[in-house]
Amino acid sequence: MPIVKKFKDAEFIRINEGIQCKKILQKDDLDDSRITIDYYNVFNKSQLYYSNNDSDISWIQILSGAIKMAEEKLNKDQIILIKGKGKVQLNATQDTELVITKIDNYKMYENNASDTFDSRLDVINWGNEPVLKSEHDDRKRVYLLSELLAGTEAVKGELIVYPKNTSCPEHYHVGAEHYQLITKGEVIAVLDGKERKLEKYDVLYNFENEPHWFFTNEKSCDFVEFFVPGQNKTIWTKTTNVCTWSPMGVDINGQSPSRHIEKHVHGEGKNI
Repeated sequence: MPIVKKFKDAEFIRINEGIQCKKILQKDDLDDSRITIDYYNVFNKSQLYYSNNDSDISWIQILSGAIKMAEEKLNKDQIILIKGKGKVQLNATQDTELVITKIDNYKMYENNASDTFDSRLDVINWGNEPVLKSEHDDRKRVYLLSELLAGTEAVKGELIVYPKNTSCPEHYHVGAEHYQLITKGEVIAVLDGKERKLEKYDVLYNFENEPHWFFTNEKSCDFVEFFVPGQNKTIWTKTTNVCTWSPMGVDINGQSPSRHIEKHVHGEGKNI
């Protein structure tokens, strides 16, 4: 059964004078404690310290504002990925919102995983990734994390943009669980035939084999979705109008993208 976490229902936890947190998805919410999701509000000139264990993968997404990590300036166009043991100090240069997702025991979700743990810290500039457009409607997609971008099969992430009065076909996934975090606007999720309204920073968590689809009315919506593991199969409940994506030749900021991605059906792309 899908899990819906309403952002407004989670209580703020005061970390210190400059940081407060909401625990959006906790270990006890999932039988296998696969992931946790925490939201942070980091006020200007405050520092957030974050550390990872050997067996963890964490990614830090900037929802609004800006930070410095060492001397590197980061904004909402970047994701910080920590694979294995590592720690970061994030210095807010303005009031900033972050969401941090962590996978426990990431080796479980990698094919042919070795016995040794990696220790990597990467900044993924997804804001320069190519925008893809649906062939059947006005939705757009940008890859945030992938095996090529992140160096792991444990997770795949995407930004999905829904204009007003737009929908996608009903589908479900085999081989992975995934969640959507609403980053802008609102959308109606249809979960096994039942409608649920999702608003900014709400989270929807879907298990395998759970039919779902989305539509917007008079408001547009942006959401990010992350699959664990990254490799999975999408099954369409109807064979017409499956989600096929074609490159638009620009990134999310209207500039030339860092690479080219060929036209593909969702879940079937190569070298992504």
